[in-house]
Amino acid sequence: MRDWERQGLGYRSPEGFQEARWGMTFDEVHALFPEARLLNGSALRWTTTIAKLPAIVTLGFLEDRFAAVDVFFPEVGHLRDTHLLLRQLLSRKYGTPGRDRDTVYEAQRRVGSYRSAADTAYLLGQMASALGGVPQDRYGQQRMDIRAENDEAEARRQASAARKRFMLKSRWATVESQVILTSVSAPAVTAVTIEYESERYAPEIARARKQAAELEHRQMAKDL
Repeated sequence: MRDWERQGLGYRSPEGFQEARWGMTFDEVHALFPEARLLNGSALRWTTTIAKLPAIVTLGFLEDRFAAVDVFFPEVGHLRDTHLLLRQLLSRKYGTPGRDRDTVYEAQRRVGSYRSAADTAYLLGQMASALGGVPQDRYGQQRMDIRAENDEAEARRQASAARKRFMLKSRWATVESQVILTSVSAPAVTAVTIEYESERYAPEIARARKQAAELEHRQMAKDL
């Protein structure tokens, strides 16, 4: 049995955000961050500096228990450098990320992959012809070349677009927490966020997200 199941309402995680720990009550956390302003009965927010960067911190509560944090960095210079800095700092606390994603790298990897696939198919055809004594379809290779060139051209176009509009994401998971660092670059938007969530309250967070989405859809439906 995990510690949080044994502790019940007395649960206080060894993890959380700064001095606050998952499972603390609203009043306990507010006492740690008196500068935070009340958004509603389930959230606190304040502006501060984290890693020498201006940051907006929002703390989330579910049934009076501290369960989630969003840190938004509104002023970012070089997005990729900022992401790598925050990734390095978070890795000091949570270890190596379980997953990293870079959409520019993914797009670049696709370039040329179609050519190597066509060449592989052609090589297999050569081997089959040699073993079976059947002449290979020489026009078949030309058709594969054309398809490969078209697919590669599209991959290059996507890779070029990805340099202007891309996303970096690093994810950590412990017994107590999920941490996601996301950096997004688009022509009119540059954003870096860190999301912290309590693993103990993950089912409640999922339900809250579903309820929020349903309420949002209802509101959107009223506008139609």
